[in-house]
Amino acid sequence: MSTLIYLSSSPYSSNTIKEALDLALVFGTFEQSISIAITGDALALLIASQTPTVRQGKHLFKLLDGLEFYDIENIYVKQDEVAKLAIETWPGVSPLAQESWLDMLDQHSDIYHF
Repeated sequence: MSTLIYLSSSPYSSNTIKEALDLALVFGTFEQSISIAITGDALALLIASQTPTVRQGKHLFKLLDGLEFYDIENIYVKQDEVAKLAIETWPGVSPLAQESWLDMLDQHSDIYHF
């Protein structure tokens, strides 16, 4: 059984993305096969130069480097969406073309959408 955490919400508009990453870490703690897909507004999570305000909460970008310690190594983005970002993003993502993206979604038995 493989699980996908699908992120599409803005990382700082609510606690949704923080909770999604916490869920991924819980799955990783119990050695579950977990992947993360990031699309839409959630792509802001991958921007290295982000500077959240105190009101927005923790710097979520910093959590990404810790994913490997929980054996979360499959972090997917849509290739065309990342290409539209004209800034440097976190290097640990795997960009996928549209057809590969759809195949990746089909490979997961459980998908949690945030």
